[in-house]
Amino acid sequence: MFYLEANKFEGPLQLLPTDIGLLHLQKNSLQGIIPQPDIKNNMTLDILRILDLSDNHFIGSIPDSLCSLQMLVILDLSNNRLSGRIPSCIGKLKTLGVLNLANNSLYGHIPISLAHLNYLQSLHLNRNNFTGMLPSSLRYLKKLQYLDLGNNGLEGIIPSWIGDELSRLKILVLESNNFHGDISTSLCKLSSLQVLKLEDNNLTGHIPRCFNNFTAMTSTELDSTRIYVPLAVLNYVVDDDSEELSVFIKGGMLNYTSSNVAYVRFMGLSGNKLSGEIPVELMSLVGLRDLDLSRNHLSGRIPENIGNLSQLESLDLSKNDLSGPIPQSLSNLDSLAWLKLSFNELTGPIPSGRQLQTLYDQDPTIYMGNSGLCGEPIDKSCPDGKSNAGESDGDHEDGKESYFDWFYAGLGPGFAVGLVGFLSVLCFKKSWRYAYFGFLESLFNKVWVEIALLKRKFN
Repeated sequence: MFYLEANKFEGPLQLLPTDIGLLHLQKNSLQGIIPQPDIKNNMTLDILRILDLSDNHFIGSIPDSLCSLQMLVILDLSNNRLSGRIPSCIGKLKTLGVLNLANNSLYGHIPISLAHLNYLQSLHLNRNNFTGMLPSSLRYLKKLQYLDLGNNGLEGIIPSWIGDELSRLKILVLESNNFHGDISTSLCKLSSLQVLKLEDNNLTGHIPRCFNNFTAMTSTELDSTRIYVPLAVLNYVVDDDSEELSVFIKGGMLNYTSSNVAYVRFMGLSGNKLSGEIPVELMSLVGLRDLDLSRNHLSGRIPENIGNLSQLESLDLSKNDLSGPIPQSLSNLDSLAWLKLSFNELTGPIPSGRQLQTLYDQDPTIYMGNSGLCGEPIDKSCPDGKSNAGESDGDHEDGKESYFDWFYAGLGPGFAVGLVGFLSVLCFKKSWRYAYFGFLESLFNKVWVEIALLKRKFN
């Protein structure tokens, strides 16, 4: 076993030894092309199980000679400068459990021969230049738990076989591609899914209501199960330390390593053309920690029971067409550390709450672009003295109607009582009676004289 990672090795690598079980050369400064395995006329013992050359400066294409490493379980060539296509012979690595080719300059179609990797649990092809549609042969990767194809040029619809056939998936990343069409409801069958990243595609239609079938997102008890790859020949398992995940949340890119990626509960659908309302069914995903639905065409109201997502740490609903009031239950999210509701059509008073006030103090733009919002903490007072969202618009309307009903109901009796009181005074107060009728007689005479003068003037 050779653990030589994170040193300062430079220059080319002359030969790949195969008579050792594990070869870790990641995080160095090795250059040049990837050398051929040291297998000469089948005389050299081939027991290499793990080959990790990630985070170096290798160039050129992936050599076909790597396909001769028949016992390989983990192959990690990520974060290099490799180019060209994936060799079709890669399907010969029958025992391969992890294939990580992320963050290179590989191009072309994803080879259909990957379907022969029956033990593959983790496939990372993200941050390359792959094009075309997903080969349907990938449906045969029944053991797959982690599939990351993000940041490529893949196109077509998201195939239904992902949900129908890859039932063990825990992490699905298809972000920043050219997928279009509706989100297939077959994804709802992925009950173990804990991360769904579909951001920055051309997806249309509604958010499937059946997303509440993601059982892994409905539990507040985190499953810390990591992906272990069996080494059948050696009769023990290896913890795959290459499992990493990058998620843009809380205003920046967060990188999760193999030690904590299992704790992530994330749903990202931003940067698409999704429409319709936010399904109230999503509010049952009480284990969800981060939800990003921004930059779509979502309309309607924010679900009233959004406060059910008690584990939520990041919520971004900005740049949609959402309307109506901000639910008061939002103030119940004590774990919330990032909030964006800007550039919608939200109206009414902003809910009060210590956590919401703290978030506003950290970022005063969280409510920007909603001209109908009012009350603290923004500098716009609400009409009728409304200062919080404790009462709904319907409550205010009911109160207003009730006020006018009582006003008109009391108008008649009030007039009658006043008239009776006035006449009673005239009956029992002689001096007031004389003064009142004297006033009326004087007023009558004055009016009569004015009428007579006007009549003479016109004649």
